Amino acid sequence: MQQRHRTYTLDQAAALLNTGRNTLARQLRDAEILGDDNLPAGGYRGNARLLVVATGTYWHPICGWTHYGRTEFTDAGLDHIANKLGIQLARLPYPREAHNPQHVRSLS
Repeated sequence: MQQRHRTYTLDQAAALLNTGRNTLARQLRDAEILGDDNLPAGGYRGNARLLVVATGTYWHPICGWTHYGRTEFTDAGLDHIANKLGIQLARLPYPREAHNPQHVRSLS
């Protein structure tokens, strides 16, 4: 059974690295971590410990059903790119349990 890592989109990773999405994407392309399509490049392809590609489809009004791939970063991937790019990594958020007592309904 494959373990599922917590992942962060490019937008979320940029916020944690205290930079903009486009700036981070350009830096990752310059460092040959991402290709021109913002998907993993070279040795980063298939390295699910650092980067994963989320895939899906969406309805495009002209082209019909269209496939897409989106690069997401694991915690280890964020650490790796922060070190490689010389960026100070902001503290990672702790996963929280969903606990909202005001939304609990009474059974009576």
